[in-house]
Amino acid sequence: YYYKRNKGLPPGPVSFPFFGYSLILKDDTCHRTLERLQKKYGDVFSFTFAGTLYINMGSMKAVQEFHLTHAECFQRSNDFSIISYFFNSGVSVANGEPWKVMRKFALQQLREYGMTTVKDNMSEPLYDSIQETIDFLKAKKGEPVEIVQHLTNKCNNILRSTMFGQSGITEEQVKEINEAYAHIVAFMSITNFFYNGFLTRFIFPLKPGYWTAMKNYKIIKRILENVVNEHKSMFNKDEHPKNFIDAYLKERNDRHCKGDPTAKYFTDKALIGTLIQFVSDGVLSVALFIAIFMKHVVDHQDHQDKIYAEIVDVVGRERAPTIEDKSKLPYITAYMHEILRTFESFSVVPGQQCIKETVIRGYRIPKGAITLVNMWMCHNDPEIYSEPEKFNPSRFMCEDKSKRPDLPINFGVGRRTCIGEGYTMSQIFLFLTTIIQNFKLTYPEGSEIGNYEFLLSGKLDICAIPRIEEN
Repeated sequence: YYYKRNKGLPPGPVSFPFFGYSLILKDDTCHRTLERLQKKYGDVFSFTFAGTLYINMGSMKAVQEFHLTHAECFQRSNDFSIISYFFNSGVSVANGEPWKVMRKFALQQLREYGMTTVKDNMSEPLYDSIQETIDFLKAKKGEPVEIVQHLTNKCNNILRSTMFGQSGITEEQVKEINEAYAHIVAFMSITNFFYNGFLTRFIFPLKPGYWTAMKNYKIIKRILENVVNEHKSMFNKDEHPKNFIDAYLKERNDRHCKGDPTAKYFTDKALIGTLIQFVSDGVLSVALFIAIFMKHVVDHQDHQDKIYAEIVDVVGRERAPTIEDKSKLPYITAYMHEILRTFESFSVVPGQQCIKETVIRGYRIPKGAITLVNMWMCHNDPEIYSEPEKFNPSRFMCEDKSKRPDLPINFGVGRRTCIGEGYTMSQIFLFLTTIIQNFKLTYPEGSEIGNYEFLLSGKLDICAIPRIEEN
């Protein structure tokens, strides 16, 4: 039976029955362990983890073959997992027609309440928050600043306006959500993402941090349920929606009135699941992303100088950068891509589940197998990136676009890419360029260049020295 079940699978290591590599893979060394296996078995290999069959995709070519060429064979796992639990019924975990309908709607609303505010109106919350950050740093006059909390507050304001409207949710409520989500993130370790299926319901309660995560998940859910109910009580179908929730309620009402059967997908449960992801990732995750980029320019002053020189050359000092400047600032754009390529956090991520048995590269990929996006190996693929161990933004600046390497895949590949990628990267670009335009970033005196442990504490101290002293 064992031989028949595994016949035709990609090669891979022999491991413990049921437990598989769950006894071997560790959070801090997972990518290195998989790297050793890849050197032995190739970029596509298989292994089991707590009863689930995983197919490692360790090259850009492999990821494209699975998730682009054979995209119709894969979807989000319907089995119980850490993602399905915390983002239950949200757009990120939906499948089939509900996913198509909800994703299209969400993208439209992000353009309406997110990206269009970035492009079209300088007085909108994003630009206001950036200017407030500049004023805040100027007032510090080069003194040490804990930047993560400040960025979190600013991202908080941006998201409140985008998703809820200024009066749709209080600043204190979003702050409470962020604090609760930090406990959930602490439970979202790399190896916990691997647990998938019915037995996971019994395994997770035995894991450290589970009950704390559950307690804080309920806090987030309660707050958002109250916010949604408040919006429903004040909803007017004849008014133009002013935020994401109102747009969702109007879309549901309009589809019901037209007799559109897809109206059934617009449930309160799906709305809350989507909001949990948007609020959590749209504040804490974006703030940490910006802090990561800021830390990197502090660690590499030569790159900071190049970025500043490009900003002055293209934008000047008289006005703030806008999103329209992005295409004119190739070094900064390439620099952002290179940071994403070399950043090791969540270096391996479970991808999608095979929904019908297929054959890829001559290997049998059975129904129920889950792909593993090995970003560490993909981003260090020497066939794609020359000398991948070196930090080199210029690799993305080749004038011949056909010779440029593939962009990093931190936000996913194909149809299931993160719908917030554009908005997230726009915020990072505008915060980073505007801050560097006005300040030289350094560490406080006596501080040492450290690693990214601040991601665990959520704190990063920097000094922002004004480039031109005010009179």
